[in-house]
Amino acid sequence: MIAFLRTQRGRWFVLAGLWVVVIVLGIGGFLQQARESGEPRSTLDTVYLTLQLATLDYSGSSGDMNWRLQVGRFVVPLMAFSTVLITASVVFAGELNRLRIGRSSGHTVVAGLDDVGKRLAIAFADAGERVVVVDPDQSLVSAATSADGRLHGLVGDPTDPGTLARVRVDRARRLVVAGPEDARNVRVASAAASVAAAPTRGRPALRCAAQLTDSELAALMRATDLDAAGGMRLSYFSLHERAARSLLSEHPPFTGVDDHVMVIGLGRLGRSLVVALGQQWAHLHRHRRAALTLVDAHADGRWAELTRRHPAVADVFDTEVVDVDLAHPSAAGVETLAGLLAERPPTWVAIVVDDEPLALANAVFLQQWLPPGQARVVVRMGSAAGLGTLLESVGGGTARAFPGVSVFPFLDRTCTVESVDGGIREQLAEAVHEDYLAGLPDGGSGTGLQRPWADLGDDERDLSRRRVDGIVGDLAALGCELAPLRRWGVPAVTLSDAEVAQLAEREHRRWYDDRTAAGWTYAETRDDAARTNPLLVAWSDLPQAAREANLDAAGALQPMLARAGYEVVRTVAASS
Repeated sequence: MIAFLRTQRGRWFVLAGLWVVVIVLGIGGFLQQARESGEPRSTLDTVYLTLQLATLDYSGSSGDMNWRLQVGRFVVPLMAFSTVLITASVVFAGELNRLRIGRSSGHTVVAGLDDVGKRLAIAFADAGERVVVVDPDQSLVSAATSADGRLHGLVGDPTDPGTLARVRVDRARRLVVAGPEDARNVRVASAAASVAAAPTRGRPALRCAAQLTDSELAALMRATDLDAAGGMRLSYFSLHERAARSLLSEHPPFTGVDDHVMVIGLGRLGRSLVVALGQQWAHLHRHRRAALTLVDAHADGRWAELTRRHPAVADVFDTEVVDVDLAHPSAAGVETLAGLLAERPPTWVAIVVDDEPLALANAVFLQQWLPPGQARVVVRMGSAAGLGTLLESVGGGTARAFPGVSVFPFLDRTCTVESVDGGIREQLAEAVHEDYLAGLPDGGSGTGLQRPWADLGDDERDLSRRRVDGIVGDLAALGCELAPLRRWGVPAVTLSDAEVAQLAEREHRRWYDDRTAAGWTYAETRDDAARTNPLLVAWSDLPQAAREANLDAAGALQPMLARAGYEVVRTVAASS
């Protein structure tokens, strides 16, 4: 209610209500005055005097001024002034808004105001940034700026360099391109490059992050993250790819005991999820295969396409494909799916179709066919609010409407500052942490660092960031660098035993320096409270078991990078 009253519409409602009160007081006051003075007065005369009071043209009349008239004649001038002020703000709002935008500097520009763009704009405003939004649809701009007074909006085509100049992209800190069309987002980024000013002393290059709904295309385009030049640093992000990693981090799929995962819906999120599942399983069980069931109207064709893009997914899964149109299922399709659920129930199910009512219907269907407690079911919803609340509780209590069914709020988890502003370093740091969680026996839940990335503080995240810095330096020492992953499963760079040993030794040295700088010292037993560790010794003095663990971790570096969407390439030929 308070937020509504702060809006322009809310202020008009308050002002109109106060005018009604003043008019009622005026009519009542004049009627009382007529009775007390004994002078008869018609209804029209009473209304006329009230209008004089309201227009500041009342010069008094016979009879005493009762309390109603006293209140009215002092409040009316304030009301009139407020009305003029609000009216002027409406008339000149556009000009004032353009003036504010024209004077902006160091701000964030968000181009595209569908659900994703609007949420990202609010996320940056929550982070304390000054945000200017731009979209060719006036209704979207008005809705965004009315819903959040911190946002300044401009109606215009962001693919036009003139529009970007009016929102002062040349003086902005960052540009976030969040439209729903990949080709259009690339055109916006291209237009921004022509407007962005060359970086000067004290003013860094414009950071431009453009959304690509195609996860594979986003991975290929990330090479631009590795090399920034000119007046703009361009990067691409995929919300579907990030959502897949976040979903697996929040809802671990593998327990190690007869795992059978099912993915319902093979859209962009579903395909990203299958690749992420395969990479996580390959990390946990290198010589075993997992059971995977895929359900979609075009499951067979999309699985074939996925294996061509990422051949390794076929090597880690025993896959069963069920072609059934979930929106308009046939009797045969439903019977096939029901038979599969009865014959071998899954242990983990992700329902990641875009249609929320359809996702709920599938959750209900699974509840009817799966034995109680047999499977953990995760349902993709746009946000935790809305239809997602139907799965959470009954009547606002603690009892869940569908036990075992959890909501994954897609937009809540992906429309964050970190999703678009982290760059390669932040993405790899998150992947390092997720790799750590995946290797925990309890699936990555608990206290300390055993929590999802989103729940960690900045100091805790710095541990993974420093690990990434170490990886980049270690690879450079081998004459290698990172590049976007092209195809998971295609043979990557083969590191020799000597190179793996060099990586392991360098990582131990980095860890040693990191720990000692934080105040840790050597002792024969580990004590986290006293900050002592028996492994704080030179590489040559490490116990054999600890050295082998470091070598294993170095050998697993490339699979971990692949899970984050990167691979190692050589810039200098390895010596023989």
